[in-house]
Amino acid sequence: MILLVNTEVANIGYWEKILKEKKKDYILSNSIQLDTNKISKIIFPGIGNFNKVINNLEKFKIKDKLIFLIKKNIPYLGVCVGMQILFDRSEEDKNSKGLGILEGECLEIKSKKITKPHNGWNNIKYNEKSILFNDFDLKSDLYFNHSYYCIPKNKSLITSSLEDDNEIVSSIENKNIFGVQFHPEKSQNAGMIIINNFLNLK
Repeated sequence: MILLVNTEVANIGYWEKILKEKKKDYILSNSIQLDTNKISKIIFPGIGNFNKVINNLEKFKIKDKLIFLIKKNIPYLGVCVGMQILFDRSEEDKNSKGLGILEGECLEIKSKKITKPHNGWNNIKYNEKSILFNDFDLKSDLYFNHSYYCIPKNKSLITSSLEDDNEIVSSIENKNIFGVQFHPEKSQNAGMIIINNFLNLK
């Protein structure tokens, strides 16, 4: 069963629609029937302030369960802020700590090559060995909406970056952990390729 993390600030509706259309069994993280032993995958939708998201994970008593499941090697897909919270901290709120599962931080976009917020369609340069980008078309645009981006301490985790600015990381991968800065659920056919690649993981 897929755990769909509900922080009450994310776009849960998009993901519920996709999972229902694909006839995938899922459960929301704020369900009183949540049994971590039945979770086979985790999807953490994007949108939301870094600090607000972390606070809500603690408020809804899901933070420790999430860390437990990820460290248990359950496949995890973090979208936008769902990727950012994997790291130690973010400039969005210097008093807030992330999950600290991956070493690194999230920085404010100060690029001269793209505007802040980075909002709209854009191309990426990606590692063809990445599981998420299997059968992905290099010419495909993906939808972005963010003002911060992740900087992993271990650069080998980076699987793609913006074509317009290589410094802006757009995805990471580390064993069972997958993170994307773009929104695959809003990226039409290109996004569905990435979602299917994650859902088809064994």
